[in-house]
Amino acid sequence: MAWFYRPHDVQDKGVGDHRLLLAALFSEIVPFSHVRGKCIVRHRDKIADLNAYKKKDDRFYFHQLFDPFTKDQYEVILSTEIHNLPAHIKDVLVSRYEFVVCEREAIPDLQDNLRLCETCGDWCPGPESVMCELCKRHYHMECVNPPLLSKPSRGYGWSCASCNNKRENKDLEVVTSKSRQGKDLAIVAAKARAKARANAKLDEENERFWKGWSFRYFGQYTVAEDTLDPDDMIYVRAPTRIGPKFQVIPAPTPEGPRTDPDLPVRGDDSTVEIMSTFVHMSEEDCEKAERRKNVLTARRDLLHNVDWLEEVVRRFSEAWLKKQSIYSVNMRKPLCVRAFSDGKEVRYRDRDWSEVEDSIFDESVRKHHSELRHVRADIKTRTMPEIVRHFGHWKAQQLLFKSLDPPEVPKTVVTNDDNTSIYGRNDRRVFTCAVCRTKESESWWKAPRNLFTNSMCDECGILWRKYAIKSARNDREKEVVSSKVHSHYGTPEPPTTRSGAANAKAASYAAERQKREGTPAAGPANKKLRLASGTSTPLRLVCSLCRKSGSQGSIVKCGACGFTIHAGCVGVPPEDTTTAWLCEICSNEQTQESNLDPRCALCPPQPADRKKGAKDASFLRAAKPTEFRGWVHILCSTYNNQLEYTDARRMRLVEGIVSIPKRNYTQRCSCCNGADGCVSQCEQCLTMFHPVCAWNHGFKFGIEFAPVKPSQRKDFPTVEFRGEVGVMSAVILCDNHGGAPLGNGKKIYELCDVDERGRTALQVFTETYKQAQNSESTYGLLRKARRLDEVVPAPRFDAVPSLHPSQVQLLENQCVFCSTDSSPFWWSTDSPHLDMSRAILKPKTLGDRGDMQQPQGDNQVAHSPQGDITMNDASDSPVKLESVEKILKVCHTCYFEQLKAKSIPVVVDLTAQIIVS
Repeated sequence: MAWFYRPHDVQDKGVGDHRLLLAALFSEIVPFSHVRGKCIVRHRDKIADLNAYKKKDDRFYFHQLFDPFTKDQYEVILSTEIHNLPAHIKDVLVSRYEFVVCEREAIPDLQDNLRLCETCGDWCPGPESVMCELCKRHYHMECVNPPLLSKPSRGYGWSCASCNNKRENKDLEVVTSKSRQGKDLAIVAAKARAKARANAKLDEENERFWKGWSFRYFGQYTVAEDTLDPDDMIYVRAPTRIGPKFQVIPAPTPEGPRTDPDLPVRGDDSTVEIMSTFVHMSEEDCEKAERRKNVLTARRDLLHNVDWLEEVVRRFSEAWLKKQSIYSVNMRKPLCVRAFSDGKEVRYRDRDWSEVEDSIFDESVRKHHSELRHVRADIKTRTMPEIVRHFGHWKAQQLLFKSLDPPEVPKTVVTNDDNTSIYGRNDRRVFTCAVCRTKESESWWKAPRNLFTNSMCDECGILWRKYAIKSARNDREKEVVSSKVHSHYGTPEPPTTRSGAANAKAASYAAERQKREGTPAAGPANKKLRLASGTSTPLRLVCSLCRKSGSQGSIVKCGACGFTIHAGCVGVPPEDTTTAWLCEICSNEQTQESNLDPRCALCPPQPADRKKGAKDASFLRAAKPTEFRGWVHILCSTYNNQLEYTDARRMRLVEGIVSIPKRNYTQRCSCCNGADGCVSQCEQCLTMFHPVCAWNHGFKFGIEFAPVKPSQRKDFPTVEFRGEVGVMSAVILCDNHGGAPLGNGKKIYELCDVDERGRTALQVFTETYKQAQNSESTYGLLRKARRLDEVVPAPRFDAVPSLHPSQVQLLENQCVFCSTDSSPFWWSTDSPHLDMSRAILKPKTLGDRGDMQQPQGDNQVAHSPQGDITMNDASDSPVKLESVEKILKVCHTCYFEQLKAKSIPVVVDLTAQIIVS
């Protein structure tokens, strides 16, 4: 099967024509079950009417070739259009191949007239000839005097001797310029293409092939004479990398080569270690060595150990060189002296591995595979060379065990390529087409990446598989697909149930299509066909933030208030875009989980007025609930470093409001001149402003992206966005710095800018840098408590005086300021910070127990309508309130209100008496 590429598979630049392909000099053998159908691919110059050709089903065309090895594209032209060739070479080329593949810059040279040398009269191939810039004649570089070693550099020209003499004598004739000649060549090429297309229909079925290919490479790096060889390589070639441009040629030293008498001579005995002399030993000595080897050890596994055998051979060879007996060799000493080891004794074989080391090694290799550095970290008792050698032995042992197993009988399984592309009919999931949003289809295809769902209906799946179309088609185009035969099954599509209007529409379209196919193919190609009544178009929504339109799913719309926004900018995952979506404020009106007043907790009461040219204020409706059941704008939470999300993917539950520094609430805004609300700072200067005021004034909001080198990526939490890896940060730029250039390769993306995976810049930034640390030890309530501990000075109650149990049961406290008898803690009335003139009750001590004074005045407020009920020790009946004596103290609320009124720091005096109720 010959290969063709789609343009978007090999290049980043998009191509709007879904019928255009790129040829390839590559083929492979595939199972017959992988054949999906039959299509026709033709060269553009072999098509008489391209527009009429593309209207037919399963028709594709090409005019370029892509080589996967050079990663470059080449032009494909007709072999009959090449004129700058000798007749015998051109005849062979045209008789074998219909097309030739060449570089774009080589086309003018190939389509030019036959170039002959003015000196010798032979043909001038491009790499071996030069052209005079004045007379436009061609010469071999060897035929000029003196001969040229190379062509002139780019941007320079060459002139022959006769033209130079005429120019010196001012007798130079006016000749055609190179640009005029190039223009003439372009006209000739255009006429040749028009003539080829006129005769294309005659040669439609008579394309020439040579050994299975209709084209071959014939470009700048081809030797024309080699094409006469029937076995010449037809593939794309690259320039050679041999020469002074790619290899360094060291200059000779004036004093000759440097020699050091102390350095050993290469190949001398001092630089070579003799490992074996068995090739010089007699046959009798070899037999003695073999018998001696078998009795040197009692371990059978060592007889096949490479390290042990290598040392045995070395010791036999050493004994033979010293003319010693073969039987004098023994292996009792585990150490040996190797050459180039400075006389140090080393082990010729590693120590035996224990069972513990073997088990750790097996587990580590199973986990890390061939990453032996990690294996070395797990086994502390072995060096890296020992790990490497043991891994080699272990791998050889595994291969040995595998070879001893009986061979498996291959099973002939006929599989269909569609099995991996279509969901099974027994799959009970509810699918939604990622293109047309339908939920009804006979079969469901697996959708490509970067779509909102992972499924496509039958019609959209076939369109994607055949023509790589991911946009929603109208109903009439879908009827065309549904009326075709499944090329991947070879059977007609199952019938679908349609309403009466749909059947009428399908019948009208079939008649119109039959009428259109009966018209001549040369008719007007750009004639727009009138759509049938009731034809639906895909719903397009406009984002209120960037004012760009998009398909339903990429942009969501609130079903209650009509608020539209990119799904990635409000934390709506793809699985939620298929259902009816409600914004957070409208959803809270139904659930009432948070405050019904959606005012932002960080914004001022009266933001600055909106200026002309500022962005739409409807984005300020995008708000998220906080951990204190309040609300915060997504805009304010994004540009405040202290705020995080419990679930950053959905942007749910803003945390960290109490962690915002106090100075952010005290500085004035440069836009509204108010000191209320939380302010942010310009990225380039010290200008302070509320985010909502900056939004109304038209300041620049964005996500700054700074690329990070591969060596530094482990030090920062990096993200991948639009093919680059770097770090992101949310920035606001005031009017003075909104258009300032950024250095170090930094970029500022808009909040709604989308990458190749369909993620917005705000979504990528939030999921990476705004996620709260969720774990079993840091759940939401604990994180909230820790933040409160940092800002609220908690009093210490570890020095509570012990009271007698009878006093705790029989006594009851009452506040002298509000006369309440319920409080978590009680404070003594003799504290110097209290203003006892405001007391409505007269304090009494334990020694002065009289009747309780009644409260005086109408301004007292009781915290609780009833006090604590104590139980009597003698009976189970509760003690009546009238019989319980009360001690006048200060409740916890009134005590701290007194301190707050006097602006006294909240400091707990551990020496004061504290009574526990």
